Amino acid sequence: MCPTLRHLVLLTLLPALAAALEAYVKPVNGIPTLLLDGRPQPPFLFLHTAGEGANALGCDVAPVWQEFSFTFRAPRDDDSVSVQIRNVAPVGDWFVDDVRFHEGTLDRPTSDNLLEGGDFEGDALPTAWTYFLNNSAGAAAEYRLDPADPHSEKTCLRVHVGHVGVQIYEIHLYQAVKLRKGVTYTFACWLRSAEPRRVEIQAVHMGEPWTVYGGSGGASDKLLALGAARGLHMGTFPMTVPWPGDGQPADYTGVDEQMRHIVAIDPEALCFPRLFLDAPDWWKAAHPGCRQVYDDGEHPMTAPALLAWQLDAEAALRGLVRHLEAHWSDHVPGYHICAQSAGEWFYDHTWERIMPCFEESFRGAFARWAKGRYESLGALRAAWGQPAVTFDTIRVPTLDERTRGELGAFRNPATQRFAIDFAEYMQVCLEAYDERLARVVKEETRGRKLVITFFGYLYDVAGFAYGPAVSGHLHLGKLLDCPDVDIVCSPISYFDRQAGGTGPFMAPVDSVMAHGKLWVNEDDARTHLASIDVGFGRTDTMAETLGVYRRNLGHQLERRCGTWYMDFGTGWMADPTIYDDFARNQAIWRELPVGPFRPEVAILTDEDSFLDLRNSNEVSLQSVSLLRHEFNTMGCPVGLYLQRDLARVPDSVRLLVFANAYRVTAAERRAMQAELARRRATALWLYAPGYTDGARASVAGVGALTGMTVEALADPVASWIVTQADPLLGKLPAGSRYGVEVKLAPQFAVRPGDGITVLGHYAGTERVGMAVRTMSGGWRSIFSGALTVNADVLRELARSAGAHIYCESGEVISGGEALVSIHAVTAGEKTLTFRQPVRLREQYTGEERPAAAAHTFTLQKGDTRVYAVTPAAG
Repeated sequence: MCPTLRHLVLLTLLPALAAALEAYVKPVNGIPTLLLDGRPQPPFLFLHTAGEGANALGCDVAPVWQEFSFTFRAPRDDDSVSVQIRNVAPVGDWFVDDVRFHEGTLDRPTSDNLLEGGDFEGDALPTAWTYFLNNSAGAAAEYRLDPADPHSEKTCLRVHVGHVGVQIYEIHLYQAVKLRKGVTYTFACWLRSAEPRRVEIQAVHMGEPWTVYGGSGGASDKLLALGAARGLHMGTFPMTVPWPGDGQPADYTGVDEQMRHIVAIDPEALCFPRLFLDAPDWWKAAHPGCRQVYDDGEHPMTAPALLAWQLDAEAALRGLVRHLEAHWSDHVPGYHICAQSAGEWFYDHTWERIMPCFEESFRGAFARWAKGRYESLGALRAAWGQPAVTFDTIRVPTLDERTRGELGAFRNPATQRFAIDFAEYMQVCLEAYDERLARVVKEETRGRKLVITFFGYLYDVAGFAYGPAVSGHLHLGKLLDCPDVDIVCSPISYFDRQAGGTGPFMAPVDSVMAHGKLWVNEDDARTHLASIDVGFGRTDTMAETLGVYRRNLGHQLERRCGTWYMDFGTGWMADPTIYDDFARNQAIWRELPVGPFRPEVAILTDEDSFLDLRNSNEVSLQSVSLLRHEFNTMGCPVGLYLQRDLARVPDSVRLLVFANAYRVTAAERRAMQAELARRRATALWLYAPGYTDGARASVAGVGALTGMTVEALADPVASWIVTQADPLLGKLPAGSRYGVEVKLAPQFAVRPGDGITVLGHYAGTERVGMAVRTMSGGWRSIFSGALTVNADVLRELARSAGAHIYCESGEVISGGEALVSIHAVTAGEKTLTFRQPVRLREQYTGEERPAAAAHTFTLQKGDTRVYAVTPAAG
């Protein structure tokens, strides 16, 4: 059956649904709130892998040879599996010998060894193995045969770790195998190491959802049991989407087995299956040209603009949702739809220096979109400066066309519209299909279940090597207008998440909440129970683990958004003490007074402005991604919004920081200035505000937005500002410096004049790099030509604008009138100050502090205190 016909048949067969669990996100006291059968629920979930695969088996390897093994029963046929042995730390040698993979158990094999070269004999490394090394994070290793002390015969494999990496997979060897449903398999190997180390072995599906078939089991079962015992029943987990062949019925046996397994452990389980929709390997083999093509060649993921994939993915999703609603509806409040890299809706691996979207299907889709935008050939040719182009000959831009900026870091909108349009379509392609799949879920559930999606990682993709536009995530504003999406989510940023770090969001979460959607953070903190080489801010002690989890919770409690905790099924959060904290988090959520988040500082980020930058992170890394450390340590709660949502920012905000307002049309400029005048607020503009209007670039645009006469520097200097004393900068001493050691064109300076107060100069020059002017309507406009600004400057500007600073020492502050959280960036004495005397009650220890306007206490680095705040007169 062709994809289109299958799609139509499924629509016509849609059954009437019986009464079942209903789940919505609706406002409660002005805050988007998760409702199950009409009752508000604390939005805390737990990602597990119960019922779907196992975990890698950790092997504690010593200087003497030991045998390690696992046995499993294959739940399905799978021709894309590998058996793996991996270790990345410490520096030194580990050895492998006599590796076997066979049917049957360890003591009762029913087949010969299915691996080649498992004895590591001969004059050269066996070619059946892949000797993997990912050196992008610094890992270095050498694989060779070694005769010194094999387990048997003459040689074994020696793996010499010359330099440790960040994650364990960065050094491993593997060999491909095939599984047949219902067959029992055993993997065994002999290992030794010159020094004690943890080596992992596993059998894993090679591709999303990276199902581990054999290793160690039970960790996620323990998570479920720990949660159920504490009334924590909501969970999310990867579920393989059955993808039937033409004319074949889908096999939902594995889905039902997984659901039965979960419900057997927790009869009250509420399941949000995480459904990854990349096509299976057999489908790709049947559709030549279906894979993505990058500047370095073909990659495995299905091309996102391919119509055949879109239709079949939609049909597979529709069939699975229909099955779950028919058989498990009371246990399924919603569906998490996933595609592209790790299911997170950005082009696969684009954090690396690779450029996607060169495949023919993408070219064709871009051509159709361009025809819809321009309608006539004359308009298209004029816009792109391509006098011979037709709608049939539209191509994709070359790597050079995407990475070239005719205006330094900027594309010239007058002459590089072709590259700008293509960058925009890269966002359209993913966001539009995300919406389409959300509509499928709403149709199949009659609108009674939730739709969850990853999206909008603006702050993290700003650091991608080829810049944020390569990601496909720059249409968050469009997604927020979609009525079929209820919950938007991302992991906590992998930047600055360690104990003593800020644990920042990846997205402008307050815009998400302002549009009536619920934001959910994926908190995959690497605890002290994780492997020591797991990376990404792993904690060293239980105290650090609890401090990190509580810090992250503080960011969420202030705005009452959600969290799902996850450990990838490894067991690194499977501890009663940790789960007692999770249960307490839910109680805190219930006990807190309910009211909207009322920050006094807001950071505004613009999606369209990213498109006018060439494909590079030279601007966006500093001005958006790394800026998070600064605003999260300025000493007060901070709201995070899209620039387009300026009118949705609460009136409590006194300082608005426009991180990247580079593209502003005349109409947008008038609206922004009118809104700032209405608020009588302070606006801080970074780097190149108003430089383009979408049609052309001009220095005059910077001046028109900021209200100052601005000049472009002919010879850019380092992006450092040296401040001078001024009441606006409060306690900041004259001669303070902020910025980065980057010379970048274009670069702008303010021409001193009437009404302009100079606040700072570019280091080593007399050129004004920071200035302020009071504008008509009573609002203040501050221009800063540096790419970034530091926490000390932000703190003083916020104070001058009327915001309250809770802490002066650079700690991480979250909260508001009813609750304040503090996370210690450094060890020592800390002070929280309030506008009036208040009583404090710590939410985990019960410690009471009598009424005072300033509360001082001592914290270790990584400690978190979460205080309920009560006015002294209350």
